[in-house]
Amino acid sequence: MKILVVEDDKIIAETLADALTEQLFVVDVATDGQAGWEQAQAFNYDLILLDVMLPKLDGITLCQKLRFMNKTIPILLLTARDNSQDKIKGLDAGADDYVVKPFNLEELLARIRALLRRGNESASVIKKWGGLCLNPQSCEVSYNDKQLNLTPKEYEILNLLMHNTQRVFSCSVILDRVWDLEDTPTEDTVRAHIKGLRHKLKSVDAPTDLIETVYGLGYRLKQQKNNSPLKKSQKKNKTQPNISNKSQQNLQQSINKIWDRVKGSISERIDVVEQAVIAGKNGKLETNLQHQAQQEAHKLAGSLGTFGLAYGSDLAREIETLLTAELPINSAKNFHISKLLSTLRNEIDRYNSNIDNKQTLNQQLKYIDAKSSTETYLSYTDNFSQECKLLLILEDNLLAKKLLQEAATKKVQCILAKNSTLLTDIDAYINHDCHSHCQDLLFSANVVLLDLEIASNAEKILAKFSSQMPFLPVVVLNTQGDLSDRIKIAKLGASAYLTKELPAAQVIDVVLDIWRKNQIPGTVMIVDDDRATLEIIKHILTQWGIKAVTLNDERYFWKTLEDTVPDLLILDIEMPHFNGIDLCKVIRNDPHWNRIPVVFITAHKYPNIYNQVFAAGADDYISKPFKYSELITRVINRIKRSPSIGF
Repeated sequence: MKILVVEDDKIIAETLADALTEQLFVVDVATDGQAGWEQAQAFNYDLILLDVMLPKLDGITLCQKLRFMNKTIPILLLTARDNSQDKIKGLDAGADDYVVKPFNLEELLARIRALLRRGNESASVIKKWGGLCLNPQSCEVSYNDKQLNLTPKEYEILNLLMHNTQRVFSCSVILDRVWDLEDTPTEDTVRAHIKGLRHKLKSVDAPTDLIETVYGLGYRLKQQKNNSPLKKSQKKNKTQPNISNKSQQNLQQSINKIWDRVKGSISERIDVVEQAVIAGKNGKLETNLQHQAQQEAHKLAGSLGTFGLAYGSDLAREIETLLTAELPINSAKNFHISKLLSTLRNEIDRYNSNIDNKQTLNQQLKYIDAKSSTETYLSYTDNFSQECKLLLILEDNLLAKKLLQEAATKKVQCILAKNSTLLTDIDAYINHDCHSHCQDLLFSANVVLLDLEIASNAEKILAKFSSQMPFLPVVVLNTQGDLSDRIKIAKLGASAYLTKELPAAQVIDVVLDIWRKNQIPGTVMIVDDDRATLEIIKHILTQWGIKAVTLNDERYFWKTLEDTVPDLLILDIEMPHFNGIDLCKVIRNDPHWNRIPVVFITAHKYPNIYNQVFAAGADDYISKPFKYSELITRVINRIKRSPSIGF
């Protein structure tokens, strides 16, 4: 089936075209209303997907013209406007359906299938012609239960013939219905595909003349005596088959591939907005740049939602609204845009990392099946820093599987610890400095789920976490739920007490709720000439939702400070060009920055250095080598008291 997409946003147009092509539709794209009108006149389409805000000819007017030209063609409108009057206007213009940007791509595809079914009631029913069977939902073709592996064009030709069994199709008509405008095939191309299709049918023992040539006219399916491809019992069965899991997986894979192709353009749009923010900070924001940034934010709101980034879409729309104001944009508004932009970048980074780690769960579940319970750790490898990371301390493989599967659906990253030697490792985790590698697997967890029945020392593990790492929430699982147990566990500092009879989904929901409450929204700028120290501190902070910006050349301190707008500074003392104490004095002398918390991390342990640091205006001082628990506790406490966070 052939679809025309009329959309001026390149990213959305490419995304729709690629997704529809993956579903084996033939897709043409027009980037303005006039081009859409000309293509609709020149070619036959089964459906038109139409944006409302178009250059040259707006979507509502185009819809009216299309409806006048063709009374039955399905038309689906896309628009960023979500109010009743606009919907009424679109539907009155002749549209069959109306989807508001940002839209869910899978939902949009479902609406397209629904509209095509209305136009051709049998479009979604499994088609049969003798032993030949075609399933439009899964795009699978078989002959007498033998699967055929067809190319997209071969499938589309066969699909065309099976949905029009009484009709003869010429090469030119097949070209029009199966190939898009960007291709330039000849009629010989059609003949070559017919030949290939016949060869594949022959390989599964189908008749050689199943696709017959009507000389001088074209091709059709070989006519049966009763002129009907369905038995009476089959005619009555109009039940629409469910979309197969394989089809859904293929769609998600295609969406991920599309994202890989367009994420560069997404980044470029964000860069334009950031240029406007920087210009605004310096009082040099011009009207043209502001308008361009506003347009890019508007496009981001639509395109991000297409990939399921609903929160990112909301952020972009809020940025768009702020940028629509008349010049000059005041410093408070510019600061707010900067914060929104930072959060938007984090959302996109999270989405990128999520795609990169889709395959990890299956590997982990296989590992559970393969390994015995004597295995100490099972690491759920991940690259992204701002998702919930759960440390599971339990030995029940069945329970672990259920929790891991549920965690994966809710994007919770997991580390599974499986035996009672954990207590020794937790001691190392808490007491060793951050350069020790003995804690690597525990290092990234920010919620603990502890089974009280794994070992006799489970309560000691809970007590140790609660006393020495109070910022790390511990959720307890137990078979019993009587009051005395609950009181004892509450005194030990658990964040929640759950019984094992609860469904895995509910357990993970509790974990997520606790994690969200413990997230620290804020940005920390770290200045140190030691790259290794920068990376370690950044890794620690990002586990708690804190954005970490690192700088290893203090000469760029002021520019980075203004671009980053941090909520807390971490400074080293000894650096090649300017020492940290002087930088702290500069901060305290500036009326705009003098309230920002400053924490020093240094190897110096001399009393006179302590005096200089605090005399310069420091809020805290941490000695190298530092403990993970000490660093995160002090930083979180300082950020919570930061005037810009507003806890």
